[in-house]
Amino acid sequence: APARRLAFAFGGGLLMAAGAVLARGCTSGQALTGGALLSVGGWLFLGVAFATAYALAPLLRKVWT
Repeated sequence: APARRLAFAFGGGLLMAAGAVLARGCTSGQALTGGALLSVGGWLFLGVAFATAYALAPLLRKVWT
């Protein structure tokens, strides 16, 4: 259902925007700049972001097929 996929994509975008507001910056800046500066927080964020995406991918695959 295209409407359902669009709703999930929009909801995910809203969650990312809320996270960026709370962190006072964007997620790519946190990962790239923090990783380049060898910041513990940057690498921790990068690891948690990838682990979360890996864990949620099988659950969300059902939505996209």
